[in-house]
Amino acid sequence: MRVEFVIIPRIGEEPDHGLAFEMPGMPQKGDYVTITRPEQAGAASFIVRRVHWMLDSPGHATARCGARPVTGKTNSVIVECEFEPGPYSSEEHKPVP
Repeated sequence: MRVEFVIIPRIGEEPDHGLAFEMPGMPQKGDYVTITRPEQAGAASFIVRRVHWMLDSPGHATARCGARPVTGKTNSVIVECEFEPGPYSSEEHKPVP
């Protein structure tokens, strides 16, 4: 499943970047996610804050009890995360004193 991560900055700032990954499962609120890159020493770590499911419905029709429901599809899944410095954080992702 394709999952889009949006990095939420400090209060009052707008999200400024994101990443997309194919994943076997869905991160949940409170999960700790670590991302490594081959060109970077260390890692970037995040805590999942919210998961947004964007769904497409095939129309206005809803099913009455006992009728077969119309099936929609998942358009996208957006996971909001906040930086979480950790012991393996890259220099770029270490807290500023």
